[in-house]
Amino acid sequence: MLTIDYATLDDHSAITELHVRNWQAVYCNDLSEQYLMHDIHQDRYQTWYSRLTQPMSQRHILVAKQNGQMCGFICIELDAHPELGTLVDNLHVNPEIKGQGIGKQLLATAKKIMAEHAQSDSLYLEVLASNLPAIGFYQRMGGTEYCAQTWQAPDGTVVDEYVYHWPGNDQMKF
Repeated sequence: MLTIDYATLDDHSAITELHVRNWQAVYCNDLSEQYLMHDIHQDRYQTWYSRLTQPMSQRHILVAKQNGQMCGFICIELDAHPELGTLVDNLHVNPEIKGQGIGKQLLATAKKIMAEHAQSDSLYLEVLASNLPAIGFYQRMGGTEYCAQTWQAPDGTVVDEYVYHWPGNDQMKF
């Protein structure tokens, strides 16, 4: 049975591990080997420790669990952009169980939080141009490419990315 709840500090290690594992697999051709093999662990550990111990009213971090084991998470920032609305800062699902609707359910939960707490009903995220499976998923969920830009990764690498946008609830297929 899948449950989705707010993340706590007890989820810190599992969130960090999944984030590291996904970036190592998906960004192996985009980010430096030094970062992905060594520096990423401390970087992501600090990022999630900070987010979980210093909450912000507009940030919501949710974890999906199956049989008590974390299998995905989402982090959103409500009303992060005056035009684009709420930012999906992170959305990660265990790659061994992708395709079971976990990402869709995490987005649907984020949509409910937006309906209750956000000023805007639009949603956006940034995705690396090389991450074709994620782009396909976002398109199936009703997202459209808003613009192309570059991202300076934590290792200093500059990579191409797209901003995907859902301008309102009626475009969200989740």
